[in-house]
Amino acid sequence: MTENTPLEITPENEQKIANYLGLAQKAGYIAAGDMLTLNAINKGKATLVVIACDAAPDVQEEMISAAEKKAVPTMYWRDKVSLGLIIGKSKRGAIALLDEGFAKAIVKQITNYK
Repeated sequence: MTENTPLEITPENEQKIANYLGLAQKAGYIAAGDMLTLNAINKGKATLVVIACDAAPDVQEEMISAAEKKAVPTMYWRDKVSLGLIIGKSKRGAIALLDEGFAKAIVKQITNYK
């Protein structure tokens, strides 16, 4: 899941993932933006990290490195604009889920596709 390409999933699964991310934001289980995402990873609060494909290469490397050190799964999303819109914000290079239930639901959508 950590190649620098968005997931190749059905539009239906993509919509379900977007819905989970939106619900997680409303429930307060999203750290949005590069610094908040890194903080969540480093504090052991992140359960899944979503990185925009068009985030700066150094940001992507920093997120992947931090996530790998803490054994946090990562995935790529299409772009910063759509990632931000899903959670009702302006463009975001990365977000972290802070709830295991939402993370598992998203990973299940990816796994069901494969």
